[in-house]
Amino acid sequence: MTKSDEPRHVAMALIYSPQTDRLLMITSRQHPDLWIFPKGGIEKGETSGQAAVRESWEEAGTPPSLPAPEDEERLMMLALPSKKNGAVWHVHILEVNEDVVECIEQWPEKHERRRQWFTAAECLANIQKWTDVLVTNSHDNHSETPIIEEAKGTPAVQPDEQKNREIEESEKKSKKQQKKEKKAGAMECALRQFIELKGGKL
Repeated sequence: MTKSDEPRHVAMALIYSPQTDRLLMITSRQHPDLWIFPKGGIEKGETSGQAAVRESWEEAGTPPSLPAPEDEERLMMLALPSKKNGAVWHVHILEVNEDVVECIEQWPEKHERRRQWFTAAECLANIQKWTDVLVTNSHDNHSETPIIEEAKGTPAVQPDEQKNREIEESEKKSKKQQKKEKKAGAMECALRQFIELKGGKL
């Protein structure tokens, strides 16, 4: 396997406050009404644990000095296949109390996202909203084939070129939806594993 064929390695952080038994989520930049866990690509020379700490600082404003968990300590690894290279998610738990995080008022992506603490049950509901919204948007974006009328009011056949454009657009939307559904499914899988680790508490 060449380097270009390798999957993209991503670190995801489940930021947990033992103080309140809640998890920190952030809003998606592309979908500002939806919540996600901090994540991002592992940079050259980084361990997955170091990447999880860095991404959490940049996106959620957690202390950048948090100890980076070892790779062997990660909660799980998730493979997200795709027609291209796919991705491998390295999921880590970062423990930090809420009051420590709330003292941090400035971080790199503060003006691009919101952050909020949720119970595990609320996190699960937030993730499941991704699928609800995606399905709704899929129906909303669906456009029926328009009828082009001639001057006399007789329906004319739609040009093949326009049909082809609509088919291509529909396929693009379908691929985007599938990609987002995979990500939502991966987040839910990681969260359920975390809940199980904590004794099934929601």
